[in-house]
Amino acid sequence: MAFGIPVYPVKSGFHQVHRVCLRPAGLNLAKTPSSGQVCTAPAAAWSTLQPWGALLVGALSSYGTPSFNYGFALYFLTYRHGFVKRALIGEAFSPLTFLPRTSLLAIEYVFLAAAFAATYVVFRGLLFGIDSERKLATALLAAPALLPHIGYLFAQPDVTLYLLLLVCIAFFVRTKPETAALVTCPLCCVGLLAHEAFCLMFYPVIVAILLHVWARRRLPWIVGVAHVLTVTVAFVAIIHWGTLKVSPDVLLREAQARTNVGIQRQVFDVMASTFSQQQELVHRMYTHDVLRTLVLTLFLSVPYFVLLAHLLYGSMRAGGCRAFQITCTFLLFVSPLLLCVLGHDTTRWIGAMCIDATFFVLYLCLTEPRDGSVRRILLDWADGPSYLPWLVYLVAVGPYGATGMRTAGELLSVWYGP
Repeated sequence: MAFGIPVYPVKSGFHQVHRVCLRPAGLNLAKTPSSGQVCTAPAAAWSTLQPWGALLVGALSSYGTPSFNYGFALYFLTYRHGFVKRALIGEAFSPLTFLPRTSLLAIEYVFLAAAFAATYVVFRGLLFGIDSERKLATALLAAPALLPHIGYLFAQPDVTLYLLLLVCIAFFVRTKPETAALVTCPLCCVGLLAHEAFCLMFYPVIVAILLHVWARRRLPWIVGVAHVLTVTVAFVAIIHWGTLKVSPDVLLREAQARTNVGIQRQVFDVMASTFSQQQELVHRMYTHDVLRTLVLTLFLSVPYFVLLAHLLYGSMRAGGCRAFQITCTFLLFVSPLLLCVLGHDTTRWIGAMCIDATFFVLYLCLTEPRDGSVRRILLDWADGPSYLPWLVYLVAVGPYGATGMRTAGELLSVWYGP
């Protein structure tokens, strides 16, 4: 075995001596011998593999037969009969005259791979940074609402909305606030065209960032207000002019002619219904099974909610944010829960709430001064003794689905039967 012999000068009294360290050639030592800590080969391997943990958990969550095919219907909703909300994704694939199951699954996997890759590109500064940064990003991105949720849900429009949000975050991280605000405004409008729920699902974190850079005196208030007003006007216009121009029966027949996959008529019925009719439908969808799953999901999620609130509040307080900003930020992040009134997909909305909070925390860690108190709060948690139990919990509790946590559904199936 070959040995490298690095020499480290050490002051000893009036004479300079040298400490010789024998190590196998090619073995990467994390620290010099003078620090008293040498990184062993297993530790070095763990340090290399650790950033990929969140990706592994997300990929494993996507394995198997898709549990929810609700989003398949959106691939067949187009502008053929006039402008209609939620038809952007379907219009993009309208040139394809026939979409069999294999093609739909392939498209979904391409979107999913893009979402995973974009996550690693946007947050690569943390995922491949120093050890504490890696630990922080890995734990938060492997949590129930992040990559495991996106992988397990495996459905439109959530993956597309998640991708658009990541692009917006990237601009705020890597460009000036004015440039980011200018570019992300049309991107948010595109998100609304894909699904108007973007307004409450993911736009809140954009508003929170605009509020934060304004409070830091890095963005004129008029720019933030213009951003919010533009997106609000786009939302109202899409809701007003985006109603169905034909009956759901027509859309269903056209969709069935283009695929061999069963299409859920509910997608088109909801779009054709009035607000009161949608309320009646949602009331029927909140069955005893759905409510039982939701209650157990909330119980299992309490530690996760506490952790996110702790990191969010602690980092904002450490950054000197005023109580008004902190209160507004928390209110913004719980606003996705308002969608529970319009749909029984409760853990889609809960997941959006957690994604917003997580991305804001990671945004702070990426943009605040490296030696500042905000990063110290976050990285101290990652270096603390409670990190490993938290990581085990976040991974073991499993991903959110559409109407509940996967673990909650499995436990109830064991207790009550399938």
